[in-house]
Amino acid sequence: MSPGGPRRTAVGVLVVLSLVGGCGDVTGSRTGTAPRQQRQSPEAEVRTDREPVEKRFPQFGRFTGVEWAATPLGQADSRVPGPTDVRLSGVATLARADVQRLLKEYDWVPAGQPPAVLGSIASEVPEGAAWRTSGEFTSEVTRDVYTGSFHLDPEAGVMVFDAVNPTAAQGS
Repeated sequence: MSPGGPRRTAVGVLVVLSLVGGCGDVTGSRTGTAPRQQRQSPEAEVRTDREPVEKRFPQFGRFTGVEWAATPLGQADSRVPGPTDVRLSGVATLARADVQRLLKEYDWVPAGQPPAVLGSIASEVPEGAAWRTSGEFTSEVTRDVYTGSFHLDPEAGVMVFDAVNPTAAQGS
């Protein structure tokens, strides 16, 4: 692991937590590398600010819109020291040029399952999409440091993302 890796991860988690502004559990289901279902609590607030997503997923390119939510996993407990894991889910509408770039640069295969996301984002995920995934893309985005899933619908130009503890990309 590179020097400062755990510290950078902890700082990234704290930044996401400060954006969310509350503690709770997640909803959703497990598919592939998506996070496990936890006990249900109030829905995470859906947000549309771009910067947190741009910093963590610059590979998306210049997306034209985004809706996302983040929530801590498990039960927050001030008696237990250490960082809290955070799940971040969202839907980004990509620029047509970026969809073409992603299709050219990565091998996308039909997804075995539809994307799993936080409950508050589920209604934002287009139904009936022809979802595609790329192991190579996922590895590049996560740098194999955290878990995540990325589903692309090339026709609609939509990327659905779901990750645990996504860190800002180097240089962001």
